[in-house]
Amino acid sequence: MAATGGYDGAWTRRARTVDDWLAGHKVVVSATTASIVSTFAGFPLDSLKSRLQSSRENLSMARLAAEVVREEGIGGLWRGFPLPLITISIVRTISFTIYTSTKRILNSTADSPTSNEAPWFDLHLGVLNKNRTADVALTSLIAGGASGAVVCLGSAPFELVKVRRQLEYQIYRDSHPELFAPSPPPQKSVPQPPKVVPLTHTTPADVAAEAIECTVASAKPRPPPTPQFVPPTTLQAVRMIVRSLGPMGLWTGFPLHFVRDTLGTALYFAEYDVMRFWLGGGRGDGKREDKFGSTTTQADLPAWARGWLPAQLVPFLCGSLAGVTSWALIYPVDAIKTKAQQRALSGLAPRTPYTQLRRLVRGTDGTKPWLSGIGRLYRGLGVSMVRSMLTHGLLWTLVDWTSGYIDGRPVERLAERLA
Repeated sequence: MAATGGYDGAWTRRARTVDDWLAGHKVVVSATTASIVSTFAGFPLDSLKSRLQSSRENLSMARLAAEVVREEGIGGLWRGFPLPLITISIVRTISFTIYTSTKRILNSTADSPTSNEAPWFDLHLGVLNKNRTADVALTSLIAGGASGAVVCLGSAPFELVKVRRQLEYQIYRDSHPELFAPSPPPQKSVPQPPKVVPLTHTTPADVAAEAIECTVASAKPRPPPTPQFVPPTTLQAVRMIVRSLGPMGLWTGFPLHFVRDTLGTALYFAEYDVMRFWLGGGRGDGKREDKFGSTTTQADLPAWARGWLPAQLVPFLCGSLAGVTSWALIYPVDAIKTKAQQRALSGLAPRTPYTQLRRLVRGTDGTKPWLSGIGRLYRGLGVSMVRSMLTHGLLWTLVDWTSGYIDGRPVERLAERLA
């Protein structure tokens, strides 16, 4: 595309090449940028969520956060962060790529207009492409499910290492119960009158020697000091998992991970796309182009939303609601998965998902009230909902903004202004 200012020099041609590359990799660039920012912002809440799920105590989020900061420092809230920063960005980029490509395969026909991005699989089914809610929902369910199923194969080991880093102190306590056993209550002793022991020796040297013997005999041996907890690094954590569980141990809890990611991702993308569709994000209608070919992803809001909802907040609102509701539906699966992984990492005997679910809901003796048990199953949901609202709202806002920014050919614009 030629610059509109009439100048088409070397810098403009280079800028055009950069913009063409960005347009051809828009999904990758947008998803990676959004993932880095949203992961950093939401990681402390994700760490607190994992700790609440595995804790045996009924703690509030504020109290747990205070304990983490007191025992581990403020960095404890970001413990294990570098690995998720890399892996989540990669996973979300792959997830978005599979999701958008699957939607294109389902909806497009052979004569459909093509985008700047080269398809990874040139197939056109031409189904579920009508401009109605049912087609949008079914397309996103299929595309999201395919994305979650494929991505979880590679993300399961990284998820396990993340859980291992987040729950290091609790795993240490579970694997060393003798160090954290409660002390017996002190016994009340009846005061006894001082016992006078007649001395058998009268010389000063004998008296001193006998006093030393009495002191040594009455001295109680001190227990060995408790070894200080030293958290391992990420690489050390991986080695510990492989050493204790074997190489396939990195996929501990994979069946539950597969169910969680496949179902959760399908619901997540379907809810987001349906809400965007209801708020004016139709399939190709209502889009406007500027002189550089930039297209806005948000069309005019429907009449019922114009009075209270700014168009700029639509991605954040839809992303937040989709993240919260889909996560709430699959939260029990995530809670059981986290407990199963914690037990495996602590060297404890495994339990079936049904047994773990029954123990969480009904307690170890099976007498816990149902409502209380369900509340235990959803422990940490509050902090998880806050995390989902923040991370997914930011994610879609940044994805939307970055995509629009790339569509506007920013490098060519800059070259035109400097020409």
